[in-house]
Amino acid sequence: MEYIKAAISNIKQNKGRTVLTMLGIIIGISSVITILSIGNGMRASLNESLDNLTNGAVTIQIDTKKTNKYLTDDNIASIGDAVSQIKGATPSITVYGSVTLRNTVGVRIFAGNTGYINEFDMGIASGRFYNESDIDSASAVCVLTEASAIYLYGSTNVCGMTLPVDFGAETNGELTVIGVLKSTDDEISGARSILAADELGYIWADIYVPYTMVTDRFVLADNRFTAFKIYPFSGLADEAAARSVAVAENILDVRGENAVRVQSFASFAEMYSKILSAVTLVIALIAAISLLVGGIGVMNIMTVTVTERTREIGIRKSLGARTSYIMLQFLTESAAITLLGGMIGIMLGFILSRIIGSLVDINAIILPRDVVIVVAISTAIGLF
Repeated sequence: MEYIKAAISNIKQNKGRTVLTMLGIIIGISSVITILSIGNGMRASLNESLDNLTNGAVTIQIDTKKTNKYLTDDNIASIGDAVSQIKGATPSITVYGSVTLRNTVGVRIFAGNTGYINEFDMGIASGRFYNESDIDSASAVCVLTEASAIYLYGSTNVCGMTLPVDFGAETNGELTVIGVLKSTDDEISGARSILAADELGYIWADIYVPYTMVTDRFVLADNRFTAFKIYPFSGLADEAAARSVAVAENILDVRGENAVRVQSFASFAEMYSKILSAVTLVIALIAAISLLVGGIGVMNIMTVTVTERTREIGIRKSLGARTSYIMLQFLTESAAITLLGGMIGIMLGFILSRIIGSLVDINAIILPRDVVIVVAISTAIGLF
């Protein structure tokens, strides 16, 4: 306790010098914490965006370079039945076209079975999703999102309306809108802004149809699927994907050929997360150089302090004080300076991360682990 009191007393006696000494520590810690927290926030934002984009869907694809085999709708249905970790499985067909109503708008047509409903956890705003009867009869029906309805019709009240689709290659057809899927408020307001600004040439309207409408009615593809989607239960994506791949390989009899692979946004998210972590770490290490500079500043000032107090040290040693006790006193003072600078740096880093996060629309995440590591390194440098 005496050492701590003596350290505080010496710090108070040399306020200006102490503040200048702590400045490097404060800047270093605040910089590192700000960079790490923004990096953590960017990773969380990336993962959340990709999860929202796909609603947890995992796409599994047959590598046509390694096999000419394919799956049928019955095969995909059997995968859905065999894998207990998924809510559903659907063939995955995507074709492109255009629709000309008030304006000409590019459209993406996603074809699948009733399992496609798992893609939309917000539910249906009006009408219904296509059912097994629509699939069996290859009905020319479709479902739109509210945002897509605004792009195409300028309104979300479109159930029962006709949608003329030009698939290209002299293939045209009319679809009847039977349902409208809910979009977020931001998506709806964004769609209205795009429509008002006449910027429809830069967007795609999304249309969802029974896969048989594509395979049977317009003969854009036959009943031979090289890709399908599964919808895993929460937390079971990896297990569900591995199991689905194994079942598909058994059906195709291509075990060990690596002909069936997973293509999901989860894998992309993991890759981007690793890249982002590496970049964040490199930048944080560069910022941590100021911690080293701050530590050198502490070393310098403590060397000056020892020189200034040579008389005091001599008197204490003549009175019987051990060298270890005198060293402990100076180490206590050094630790006090680095800890005080560390606390100020933490508070400044917290404030800066919040300000920068609000400017770039990212929720900065400060992990206790990062704070402990940074402060420990700073203190260790100062003590050394």
